[in-house]
Amino acid sequence: MKILILMFRLQPTTDPYDPDRVNAFLNYLLPLGLPYISAVLKRAGKDVTCVNLNHRTGLIKDIIKEITEVHYDIVFTGGLSLFYPHLKDTIKYFREFSPLTKIVIGGGILTAQPEIVFRLLEPDFGIVGEGEETALELVNWLEQHSRDDCSIKGLVYKENGKIIINQPRPQITDLDSLPFPDYKSFGFAEHLDNVNPTTYPALDVVDNPRYYPIVASRSCPFCCTFCMHPVGNKYVQRSIDNIMEELIQNVEKFNINIVIIYDELFTNNMERLTEFCTKFKTYSDTRPEKLWFYCACRVDSTTNEMMKIMKMSGAYLLPFGLESYSQVILNSMRKHTTPEQIKTAIINARNNELGVQGSFIFGDVAETRETANETLNFLKKNHRLMGSAVTSLFIIPFQGSHIYKQCVERGIIKDEVTFIEERARNGYIAGDPMNMTAMSGSEFEALKNDVFEDVANHGVYARGRECGSDVIVQCPWCGWVSNFKNISLPQRGLSVNVGCRHCFYRFDMVGEWYGTIKLMTRLVGLKRLEWLIKLKKGIFG
Repeated sequence: MKILILMFRLQPTTDPYDPDRVNAFLNYLLPLGLPYISAVLKRAGKDVTCVNLNHRTGLIKDIIKEITEVHYDIVFTGGLSLFYPHLKDTIKYFREFSPLTKIVIGGGILTAQPEIVFRLLEPDFGIVGEGEETALELVNWLEQHSRDDCSIKGLVYKENGKIIINQPRPQITDLDSLPFPDYKSFGFAEHLDNVNPTTYPALDVVDNPRYYPIVASRSCPFCCTFCMHPVGNKYVQRSIDNIMEELIQNVEKFNINIVIIYDELFTNNMERLTEFCTKFKTYSDTRPEKLWFYCACRVDSTTNEMMKIMKMSGAYLLPFGLESYSQVILNSMRKHTTPEQIKTAIINARNNELGVQGSFIFGDVAETRETANETLNFLKKNHRLMGSAVTSLFIIPFQGSHIYKQCVERGIIKDEVTFIEERARNGYIAGDPMNMTAMSGSEFEALKNDVFEDVANHGVYARGRECGSDVIVQCPWCGWVSNFKNISLPQRGLSVNVGCRHCFYRFDMVGEWYGTIKLMTRLVGLKRLEWLIKLKKGIFG
């Protein structure tokens, strides 16, 4: 049985889907799900071919037509909810050019809403939750041409016109038993050759970043209302020795200098973190180039002592889940944190010369003008402390999350199919948030304006200048002058977020006119500035 694993062409999450795009897209962050599926199937001796559409030029329709010149018995693909239109087109073209191929989809998009998504996309099979064991059992079942009832756990399929959702598959408890993800087959080396310091925020710690994504655990011990755990709600960790074995096998192979730990949470256990940091540093010291890393953190569990250990072993950035500076909202979100812990964590990070990254998200169901002002006032008083990597956004009801279900129950999302199609087609637009609060429309509009003005006004920035082929900029925090290669000086009025190479404070490196635009925003307000820009375009073209 010939198996194809297809990674569709990715794009920035805020961009509308463009089915007519023809350019390859090599500047992305690699998803991990399909490489794990490939590794499991290959270990079982299956005939597997992997195709990464991000590395192919041309229309998706034409590429799939070319791919299907070789007949595949089964194709695996999948992803997150915002990639609905990508999956829809992928399935449509496989049906057109290879109607006998069995199509299997998985990932967060199906796990969040298995019946609705299966009905909309009409694959042959769907996988809910973790895919490794289910995918292998499905291939074995198909190879046997079994006419028995398909009782594979975690599988969705259609029988006699009815969608069948089998019993859920228990989460994998021994993650060490899984093979390491098969990045090579998805063109990982070519992808790394095209990564630059601005591919993703915080890769600018080196001039030629080559990152390695790794999962040290799955899921999260917390259940925040805006979150959805595609693999299940049980928090499962790999052993540190297994993690290091994967790194040792791949760091040299791909010439890696940054390790990104993709976990939803990594710093919840001091003993485990210390073991990782000790072994990571020991290995890093054997390398000709320093090995850096960063991982997601919580403000309540990432102590000052932890930060010191992480700093000494190669950490340079702490992405925190901040969310709100109002205790009312933190409670509503089920964060189990406090405003005081937020400020303490940021101060400790700065004192340890660790960069901070995170966002405050407005618009929770319990948000009021008073709770929003608590966060806005904190931002205004402390924006230099946090730097430009801490920003403000509005909450998004991602499918499968608690707040999404609330929006459906309250009639805020009136039609789930329309929401899926329109939201995904148009991108997750930060400037057009959904009002799920008890505020009136005018009150919510006023809050939007205040939040976006805060974003525009309270970043920390420094003017960069060209020095030969390099760009240099002085850190507004410590005064260190960083010399960046492979970063272009921002054009007029624009900025790029960078980190100081000495204290790792993050700020916006700006080009010409940026300060003027920020001053105008302060004086006339964001809405009026947008109106003036539109008026100028209308008059002068």
